[in-house]
Amino acid sequence: MQRGRGDRPGFSGLRVASGSGDLIEDIHRQQRRRTLKRAAQLIALAVALLLIGVAVKMFFDRRARADALEVAYTHFVKGTPSETDKAIKALQDSLDGAAADDPRTLVARALVLAHRRAELGEGDEAAREAVAAISGNPPGAALARGLLEFASGELDAAAASLAADTAADGEHEPTPFVVSERAWLAGMLAVAREPDDPAALEAAASGLRAQLDRAPAQVAPRRVLALIHLVGGKTELALSELQAAREQGRTHMGLAADEALYNAYLRQALSGVASVSEQLLETPGVSMSPHDRAHARLARAVVHVHSGEAAEGLAMLDLAWEGLPAWDRLSRRLAIQSALEAGDASRIDAWVDATTLPQAEGDIYRAWAVLVGGDVMEALRRLAALPQSDPWVGYLQALALVEQGRFAEATAWIDRTEKLLPGRMEIEVARARVELREGDAGQKKVALRKLEALAREEARAPRAWTGLGEAYLLQDAAPGTPEGVANVAAARKALRRAVEREPHPAEATLLLAQLWDGQRGRDPKAELEGLPLYEQAAAANPNLPRYREALALYLFEIGFSRRARTEMEAVLDEPGVGHAVPLGLVQLRAEAGEAFDPEPLLAKALERGAPPAEVARLRARIDLDSGKKGRVAKAQAALLGLLAQDPKDVEARVLYARSLLEQFDRKAAESAIRKGLAAVDGQNQDGRFLWAWAELESRAGKRRLAAPRARRAWLAMQAEHRPPTELLEVADLAMRLWLRLGKERTALVISKQLTDRLGYHTKAWMLRARTELGAGEAAAARESAQKAIELDDANHRAHEILGHSLLRYGLKDRARREYERAIELVKGTPLEPEYRQNLKRL
Repeated sequence: MQRGRGDRPGFSGLRVASGSGDLIEDIHRQQRRRTLKRAAQLIALAVALLLIGVAVKMFFDRRARADALEVAYTHFVKGTPSETDKAIKALQDSLDGAAADDPRTLVARALVLAHRRAELGEGDEAAREAVAAISGNPPGAALARGLLEFASGELDAAAASLAADTAADGEHEPTPFVVSERAWLAGMLAVAREPDDPAALEAAASGLRAQLDRAPAQVAPRRVLALIHLVGGKTELALSELQAAREQGRTHMGLAADEALYNAYLRQALSGVASVSEQLLETPGVSMSPHDRAHARLARAVVHVHSGEAAEGLAMLDLAWEGLPAWDRLSRRLAIQSALEAGDASRIDAWVDATTLPQAEGDIYRAWAVLVGGDVMEALRRLAALPQSDPWVGYLQALALVEQGRFAEATAWIDRTEKLLPGRMEIEVARARVELREGDAGQKKVALRKLEALAREEARAPRAWTGLGEAYLLQDAAPGTPEGVANVAAARKALRRAVEREPHPAEATLLLAQLWDGQRGRDPKAELEGLPLYEQAAAANPNLPRYREALALYLFEIGFSRRARTEMEAVLDEPGVGHAVPLGLVQLRAEAGEAFDPEPLLAKALERGAPPAEVARLRARIDLDSGKKGRVAKAQAALLGLLAQDPKDVEARVLYARSLLEQFDRKAAESAIRKGLAAVDGQNQDGRFLWAWAELESRAGKRRLAAPRARRAWLAMQAEHRPPTELLEVADLAMRLWLRLGKERTALVISKQLTDRLGYHTKAWMLRARTELGAGEAAAARESAQKAIELDDANHRAHEILGHSLLRYGLKDRARREYERAIELVKGTPLEPEYRQNLKRL
């Protein structure tokens, strides 16, 4: 059977699809296409969602950074240490979160940390690390470095960094931190670098006012603005600006420290300054930066110094100085001045070296330190080389000239200082002291009242109590009158207060010593009280020769010849030393029996204003001591010339009588003495004539006449308050004469009177011991000789007499030691052979 095409195996009308025409494949293809499309859509959606998320994140990160900057700035403007710490924390949290490498946040953190270091004195290491973390040179980077440079006292470098930062803005808008710190640093640099330039201060103040317009509540710029006003002399504006800052920042203790410091700087409201500063320093829990604490300490130190509490003030100044920043010229200047006002110069060189000051200002403080140390001449020399237009130079010139006693010269400088530096108490005191010397009786009374008020109201004012003591002494009331006695008592009281309160009370001590001079002869303790005061005055100011000169002359007057000579030789050629020193040296050398030419010293005395009559008398005395006929005649002629000029010249007449005696003309000598007594009749000056008459009669062998006359001379010269050297000589004559007459009791009475009057003097006790030994009172002589040796172990005569008195009791070994000591003291002199005879008799 034949098969047709329709007879192939399979189904009729069906074909196996192949190629594109495969239905199944198409279905699969379409499914795959739909799947891929759906995946693409999902990916696109995911990408879109991702982009949206990134955009949202970026938005919120920016928002977070901006919020962090805003929060940090809000804390920063408050200015307290705790708020500054909160600002730093907010910025650090931002960097730890969304703003890990954000330049603006890094710069803001660096600026806040650097500002804290510069203004408050805290966190140096953290500030430096934050500044180093800034990469590139965004706005504020150079400024942050400038703040650190300013904190270190590198003012020029800080100014350069500020200028560089301003130039680096470009297209970037600076943050409020950058704008604020630029104004702050510019203001501080003006204060630190150009405090005497009104234009520079005003430019800086303008920038700060602009910043305060942007951020009225910000404390730091307002503090700087107040400081600029203070430095520029606008004190009312300074205090007003500071008050405004305090109203804005009531919890800012640094502003309270500023207020205390400003008032201390202006020397006003000092009781309030003390109260505020003590509360800041002593109240538990008060939060202050190191700089603000230093300011509170400085304010308290100023009050201590002004109140006369020098030790407390200096101790507080030392504590304050440790916290004062290098740029703080105003505070450091106040510390330097306060130390000088406290009378301490030991810190000044180091403090001036550590402070950025103009050369002239530093030299002024150094000259002031020299003046405080008492070296007035050196201070004046230094001041002469400084700008004479500077008011502080004039101020110091005035004080130095008054201290030196050059009152007429000081007047012009006082006038000038009162105009340029008004209200200085030291100048008011100096003015009153000048008026006391240069004014009439009415001006002296006005000066007294002025000094009384100053001493009462400003009890610790330098030299106020010294000036008051001088004022009482320089009033015209006659000594001995009720008013005069009252003035002396008031002067002594004022001067004692000066000694208690002044850091260098040499002048007050000297005046107290001179007050005791007036009591000599009336009070047996006068010399004992006076000598230590002269010594204290010389020790209190060794740089001013007149105090050592006064000591030397006092030693000479009371008969302490060996010490007097040492002191006189030490000051002989010092500036300002008067004619009494060379004259005294001539007399001491002559009395010691030295062979020397007195003319150089006498010429020096004349150059220094010695009265020619005084020099002529001393020259005549030396000629008489020589015993040479020609020189005695020369002396006699000179003395006659002096008597022709002044018939009442007691010393010249006594020496003239002596010259006649040297020429064996006793009648003429007695006549000269009688004429002298007649010339001074009723003037209480006859003691020396009686003494000379007694010597004349003694040399003539008229002891019965000489002894009572010598005793009368002794009593008269005590009443006349003659110097101890003369009293010793006349008492010596009287005791010898009465012993030779066999009137031991009278001689012993005189010897006791002598030690009652001059109990401090080794020679008085030696003369008493000699008299007691001559009167057979060996035990009493022994005690008196020992007393003389206690006062001066170099008293060879006392050792000799003690040896004699010991020998009377058979104490040969002890007597030998005293004789040997006496020989040791006179070795090489004519007395040595005489004293060796004592040993031979043992």
